[in-house]
Amino acid sequence: MAGDLLAFLLLFFLVLIALRVPVSYSMLLTSLVYILLSHRMPMSFIPQGMVSGLASYSVMCSPFFIVVGCVMNKAGVTDEIFEFADCLVGHIKGGLGHVNVVASLIFAGMSGSANADAAGLGNIEIKAMTEKGFDRDFAVGITAASSVIGPIFPPSNPMVYVGIMAGVSIGALFLGGIVVGVLMMLFMCITVYAVARKRNYPVRKRATVREICHAFRKGFWALMTPVILIFCIQNGNVTPTEAGAVALVYALFISMFIYKTIKFKDLYGIMAQAINSIGLVLMLVSSGKVFAWALGDQQVAEIVSKGLFSLTTNPWLILLLINLFLLFVGTFMETTSALLVTLPVLLPIVKIIGMSTVQFGVIMVLLLMIGMLTPPMALCLFVTSKIGGISFDRAFKAVLPYYVALLTVLIIINLFPGVTLALTGL
Repeated sequence: MAGDLLAFLLLFFLVLIALRVPVSYSMLLTSLVYILLSHRMPMSFIPQGMVSGLASYSVMCSPFFIVVGCVMNKAGVTDEIFEFADCLVGHIKGGLGHVNVVASLIFAGMSGSANADAAGLGNIEIKAMTEKGFDRDFAVGITAASSVIGPIFPPSNPMVYVGIMAGVSIGALFLGGIVVGVLMMLFMCITVYAVARKRNYPVRKRATVREICHAFRKGFWALMTPVILIFCIQNGNVTPTEAGAVALVYALFISMFIYKTIKFKDLYGIMAQAINSIGLVLMLVSSGKVFAWALGDQQVAEIVSKGLFSLTTNPWLILLLINLFLLFVGTFMETTSALLVTLPVLLPIVKIIGMSTVQFGVIMVLLLMIGMLTPPMALCLFVTSKIGGISFDRAFKAVLPYYVALLTVLIIINLFPGVTLALTGL
């Protein structure tokens, strides 16, 4: 009977998703049906569970970083970031391709969002690359691929959600993301170099020390955002939530008083945009908490665990199966939704095989980011193909070489936990 109920609930949830019902509503409706059929809890549990799901100090971290991303996008600091990156690596074979990757890493420290990166830097990067003689397809492909660094490198909203759901240090997840983000940058740059050398793409003249210093001075205040953030968290000066508040104050200060690209009258529009995103996220988190309870009550984690261990007891094979599952989920579910649905199920299994929760959190986010480049969902590809004015099929072909780079990093952090945990002290 219990198995039949569980099967019905999962089928009901998948049908709602297939009908394009928003994931938050799908989770709530499924939880409601479960309560009605099981009589395990009164109806009042749903609003109570939603409120309790948000009654966490850590949850406040996400809204702060969302507003920071909106402020930085509005401030238009992307030009300074791009110019500085161009001075640093524009002379290497692949030129602006490397600039694209490095700029994405820097911008990641401000937005923490793949879509924000693709939209914020995409217009500048694709336009600059095509004007300098690069193929439009190449420009779109590297822009899409490099944008997935954002949710890995701190501040990272997906890492915040992992920390909240798994009860693990968000600061440790951020520190783990630094190493992995840098690795992604390096392997993508290697790929850019190989493609550029094969196609004989142009490079710019090596920037002089004076030009580098000038670009650094122009972009200094923007470049300091991730530096301050990482320094404060690593040294224990602030919690990740407090770091979000610090980053917001800093972003507003430099945007309004240093670059002077934001005025007081712009704040209403920025907050309206941010509140819309925050509302969606908080709705997902609160409904995810209720849905996680329903899954836990049906012992889904235990059932999945027994199923996996009945197939094999080899930890590496189990980890491989988990990787394949998350890669599949990431191709058709939005990142936050996928985290909220799958993490409560997979976390107990991960603990059984002895993997660090921090390591798994980073692996999970990276897998879901690869999913954002993979049809049918492929949100980053849709954004960049639209900006670049090419078809989705052409954009997908252009991004294929970068799967090698991303999968290489994925294999490294799966096989060598010390890479992810190098800065965490775990």
